Amino acid sequence: MPRVICVASGKGGVGKTVCAANLALALHQFGEKVVVVDADMTASNLGIYLGHYSFPNTLQSIIRGDSEVEHAIHTHPTGINFIPSSIALNDVTVKPKNLRQTLKSLPYNIVIVDAPPGLDTVGREVLNACDEVLAVTTPEIPAVANAAKVIKMAEEQKKRILGVVVNRYSGYEHELKPEEIEVICEAPIIEVIPEDEKVRKSVFQRTPVIAMDPYTSSSIAMKKLAAKLIGKVYEPPRFLGIRKLLGLI
Repeated sequence: MPRVICVASGKGGVGKTVCAANLALALHQFGEKVVVVDADMTASNLGIYLGHYSFPNTLQSIIRGDSEVEHAIHTHPTGINFIPSSIALNDVTVKPKNLRQTLKSLPYNIVIVDAPPGLDTVGREVLNACDEVLAVTTPEIPAVANAAKVIKMAEEQKKRILGVVVNRYSGYEHELKPEEIEVICEAPIIEVIPEDEKVRKSVFQRTPVIAMDPYTSSSIAMKKLAAKLIGKVYEPPRFLGIRKLLGLI
């Protein structure tokens, strides 16, 4: 059975979906058989981030029994396998029943679950369907406080906490420092992903930043995160800055 890893956040707007998609692509590039599932069934973004808006088969159609699992698995040109959620209004009331059974039946080694933000009933059910948890936050107090709540909820459900991913970190004085975030969340930081204008560009171009620019700062951090999850170490090419300046990368 696959590892089912929940990419969770206490609030929206922290870059959770971007992290989930790029993490899946990095794992794919490391040779892992991986799929990413959009479990945010009220405000799905994964398909949109990957440049698609309408799918005949989605997570909701699997849950309703309208389609087989294999028919809802789609492949992005970058190689990402993903199961989208529907963006149709009549699908937002679908509840994630039997979600754990569905996730565990997927023919992959790793399942990345893009969870809905927050701590409502659906969020709890999605979290409960997973085995391991990555908590994504930005370095602002509201986001970190809510990430701490997600971690607490995951601990109550006996989930393995992989760590905190601090996204969009700039190091400005008005941001919380990594050590402060660890104290608030009572969990270790597994990776810090720096603020990177290339991510905004990738969202606009509807392609993961790792595919658009594999050696930008955020891509390197995402690859390091993926490597840690599978017990590997990722090292970017030596003299990367000089090689990029000379047009060799």
